[in-house]
Amino acid sequence: MTCRFPHLCLHDWPFQVVPAESFFTFMADRKQVAQDAWTILRNLSRRDASSIQVIWAWFGAGKTHTLKYMAHLCGTEYKALLPVYCEFPRDTRSFVDVYRAFVEALNVEALVDAYLEVFTSPRKDEVQRSLHLDAPDLSNALTVLATGTQEQRDSAIRWLRAEAQPLPELRHIGIGRRVSGADDAVRTLSWLIKVFNVGSGINPGTISRVMWMIDEFQRIEECRPKSVISQINGCLHSIFNRNPNALSIFLSFSGRPQSRMPEWLSPEIKDRIGIERPILLPPLTPDEALCFVKDLLREFRPNSSSPPSDFYPFEESAVRLIIRSIQQKRGDIKPRNIMQFFQTVLEEADPLIEQRSLEVVDSEFAERCLKGVSETDEKE
Repeated sequence: MTCRFPHLCLHDWPFQVVPAESFFTFMADRKQVAQDAWTILRNLSRRDASSIQVIWAWFGAGKTHTLKYMAHLCGTEYKALLPVYCEFPRDTRSFVDVYRAFVEALNVEALVDAYLEVFTSPRKDEVQRSLHLDAPDLSNALTVLATGTQEQRDSAIRWLRAEAQPLPELRHIGIGRRVSGADDAVRTLSWLIKVFNVGSGINPGTISRVMWMIDEFQRIEECRPKSVISQINGCLHSIFNRNPNALSIFLSFSGRPQSRMPEWLSPEIKDRIGIERPILLPPLTPDEALCFVKDLLREFRPNSSSPPSDFYPFEESAVRLIIRSIQQKRGDIKPRNIMQFFQTVLEEADPLIEQRSLEVVDSEFAERCLKGVSETDEKE
């Protein structure tokens, strides 16, 4: 592994407000959250019934990181679980926009493998009849994805993504109409999930559950007209009912957790969540924040490095001062704040340490770097 910052005893830059994919292979400090994530995935890998799980977090408290950490675990430890991560689209006008976000995030090659597993098995005629009767266009699209030319495959993928294509182009691959309404989207998405479910029944070693992770779900409250909120809730409920097995929907949203679920979740969805305990991500305490920084720095140490201390290139007193500054200027200590404040200090210290005009970031240096940060609450 290339060591980009040997003078800092770091192989890469640890404080990134928009983190790279490599960040999602670990959880800094949040030991209980990491344990909850592992437990949920273990349980889901051992049962068939579908579920709806809630991740509820303060703004900037790490919900996206938690979802992507779970996706990482699916790819390394729980390979029978297929994560499909997407954000709730901004300016959503109908459920079709949410459906489109799912399909764009879906691993098409995994879908083709599941399709071939089903349609080269003794059950192929039975499943084919049912699929072709209920969703003939999808049936033809899947056949094209598995056996067509690259040009035909591209057309089938664009159709799956509900893109506007000329109908003659679609008819050329056996598709008669576009995915244009909520009912079309529900039917198509339900069958995509069912293909994975049927495939796992044929070969236990294949993907057995789709993990649909919808991040930023609080954006549903902004949908206009308000009837769109009811439509989206209703469509999710319909998909859940159509797939009693092999589906887990993770609804991840920001806001201060309350004793009751948000009003924009329909009674039917709340009932499906049932007594599943939400994963809650509150702000960090000062001691947790200290552990967070230490864990983060440790993850970015080169194997051969021997830093002077666990917090190098910071003195522990400087780390504590920065954490106090976050608390004073932002109110809550959250991972996003930590990234922002520590990045501000380390960016200024980096060239000085490299030039050996600064040995380590001490409290005085850190305080000077943070003088320009306004003492106002973070906008959420």
